[in-house]
This record gives sequence, C-alpha cells and structure tokens, in this order.
Amino acid sequence: MNRHPPLNGAVSIFSSVLCKVVSSTTEAKLAALFHNGKEACPMRIALEELGHPQPPTPIVTDNQTASGIANNDMRQNDQKQST
Repeated sequence: MNRHPPLNGAVSIFSSVLCKVVSSTTEAKLAALFHNGKEACPMRIALEELGHPQPPTPIVTDNQTASGIANNDMRQNDQKQST
C-alpha cells in the first residue's frame, strides 16, 4: 500500500509589480492571470519534451468577473456592472 500523497501541488510561485496602473481589481486579477499563464507555458513545454504529456493547466482566480472575462462567459454589459 502506497502511503505517500500524490505529487500534484504548486510547482512555481511568481510575484511581480505590474508596470501599469489599473483602475479595478478585475484588471489587476486579469493581469495576474495573464502573467501566470505566461509562466506556465515554458514549464508545460519542457515537461512535454521530457515525455510527460500535459493535460490542460487550470489557472484559477477568486474574482468572478475576471474569471468570466478570461473564459468568455461574460457579456460586455455584465463587466461594467460587476467591477
């Protein structure tokens, strides 16, 4: 019986200061989602080249509006009301 937990935790932590001023938390969260996605791409490519096929990488946020914009689940009118 294998008693070790699965190894599927966070493998990278990224922090930076945005170079632009944003006018809402939604814009800040979208910028963070973009930067996290940029960080994930080289890791996914490297793992695939090493023979480890990668399923889609989930990138999550606690901001419902940012999530709706990123997933194309939100109409333009909804964005202005939620921010």
